[in-house]
Amino acid sequence: MGVKFVPAGSDKVLFSVWDVRVKDYAVYVKETGWPWPKPDYTQTDNDPVVMVNWNDAHAFCDWLTKKERAEGRLAPNQMYRLPTDAEWSKAAGLENERPGTPRDKDGKIKGVYSWGTQWPPPKGAGNYAGEEVKVRDPSWGGITGYNDGYMETSPVGSFAANRYGLYDMGGNVWQWCEDKYPMPEYPTPEFRVVRGASWSDDNPDSLILSFRGVGPPDYINDDYGFRCVLVVSP
Repeated sequence: MGVKFVPAGSDKVLFSVWDVRVKDYAVYVKETGWPWPKPDYTQTDNDPVVMVNWNDAHAFCDWLTKKERAEGRLAPNQMYRLPTDAEWSKAAGLENERPGTPRDKDGKIKGVYSWGTQWPPPKGAGNYAGEEVKVRDPSWGGITGYNDGYMETSPVGSFAANRYGLYDMGGNVWQWCEDKYPMPEYPTPEFRVVRGASWSDDNPDSLILSFRGVGPPDYINDDYGFRCVLVVSP
């Protein structure tokens, strides 16, 4: 599909440089007939796919693994999957998080964003809910002093990559991860982790890189997407 995968801090795993795009997911839907609801806004083929839940993202990775093994592009011991929470943290630049579950680590590293430590974000920091969202909804506050020019999703690669060459590790869409988010007070359903914040987020606390969002595996939203990793040697 023309997607580049690069090392990003974890052994034996390569990260896609960007989220799965609308045009990538469209190939999957065409070949499998998988249901795909659309958001209430217009996207380009190069925007990150949204309205996909954890189960959808998992199924896409399984399909792509089987497809490329059959085509001879992958060895039998190689596979695509969602990143683990720990792999995502390292790829985003949080190499020194404490051990524990995603819940244990949730929000523990304060004041560190994908762009650095300043607030508000500098110009071009990423696709978040800046002042431009007032066009969509005048009652929406947005980040005072910041405007990224996109009311909803933006084409992947629209903002600068991080030091690993990964785009949108902050902003654009929330990214599903493999991990469960333990919530003993709500034993069912088993919540899954999302990372990175999105175009609809303006709260500094949810934009820090250590923040974990959660959702049940069948939850869909117009700011939830995903990124694949390639396991090159299990």
